[in-house]
Amino acid sequence: MSNLRLHIRFSFLVLSAILYSSAYSYSQEIPKVFTHTSLSKAMRDSKYGGKPVFAFVFAEWSIPCQRMMDSTFMDKKVIHELQSDYECVALEARRRKRFTEEYDIHIFPTMLVMDWTGEVIIRFKGYKSPEEFIKTIDKTRSSSRYLKQSIDSLIQGANADNILTIVDSVKYFKDDYAAKNLVKKYLDHKSTDWRHPNNMFLIKEYFAMDKKYLKFLSKYHFKFYERFDSLAIKENIAFHVFINSLKTDSRGRAKFEYKPVKKWFRKHKMHNADKLENFVKIKYLLWGRGPSIRYSVNLLKDYPETNDENVLYASTIRLLISNSRRRIDYDELISSVKQSIKEDGTFWRYDLLSLLYYKIGNKSKSDQAISTAKNIAAVTNKMYDPTLPYIIDAIEN
Repeated sequence: MSNLRLHIRFSFLVLSAILYSSAYSYSQEIPKVFTHTSLSKAMRDSKYGGKPVFAFVFAEWSIPCQRMMDSTFMDKKVIHELQSDYECVALEARRRKRFTEEYDIHIFPTMLVMDWTGEVIIRFKGYKSPEEFIKTIDKTRSSSRYLKQSIDSLIQGANADNILTIVDSVKYFKDDYAAKNLVKKYLDHKSTDWRHPNNMFLIKEYFAMDKKYLKFLSKYHFKFYERFDSLAIKENIAFHVFINSLKTDSRGRAKFEYKPVKKWFRKHKMHNADKLENFVKIKYLLWGRGPSIRYSVNLLKDYPETNDENVLYASTIRLLISNSRRRIDYDELISSVKQSIKEDGTFWRYDLLSLLYYKIGNKSKSDQAISTAKNIAAVTNKMYDPTLPYIIDAIEN
């Protein structure tokens, strides 16, 4: 499955969890493959038995976690793999807050393979089918140096010419989390020239909350625009400035204040801060309760050209499955999305149009949009699986 499909389905699952979590509680027993009831016991047996620990970190409200409990961990091949080579434990996130904070876990499910000391060998997240699970966990048997060596060891031989290869290898054999740690240590090294094209690429891709990367990217944004998509860079900068400027009220709740983003854009002579406001709000709200109808409508109407597929699909799906009494002009939204399609438009915008057309009852145009998406995907040699069948029941209900 392509990254796009994962983004789309993740958006839907997030919103589904938002809408149904209050009525849903995970009551099924933990699959029997998880023989340990505590992490400490799994670690102890790992130390004396020589097997690594496999930890499945789940949340009771998470639909992807439920799906893995019901399918993946009931699969005979998966059970055989885990029972043969791992000490298995399932950890419910709400009851293991200290563990999730220590291991920086924010997405459920997250799966960790660790040695008996708690050192992570590999981590992966999100729903995995039995086939995907076996393929991923099989990496722990590799003798590759990118799996065996520490991040500090790999950094010693890194330079601007080979860093991208090292990062890609670490991402494959370990995970995104390890790759981000490697990039941060590499960029923070005194001898690293941030102006090198490869290092600029890493800053664009991996800078997070660190203000020194943010300042460099903003100060030299015109140089980044020469090499990379300026729209995506503006979105990234706006969101991280917003996050860095968040303040809380007396009750500890975040206060939504967009003025710091506008001020930052003026300071660094960047444009279109106003246009990014709804995008930033939706991206932030996806961490919690999801976007409102008003934000979703405004984003599709005023800023459908966003590069962030997750935000765009989350906004659309929120509209499609909501029971809001607000009158929504879907014809206007469809027109806005169509205008955002460039001559070399990618298939996923047509996939999104298929959802909007179906919502207004125009099945022929919905089918036509899916057909166009399939043709573009075939020409560009990309995998494409229409989204509509996955949410058609939710739209109709």
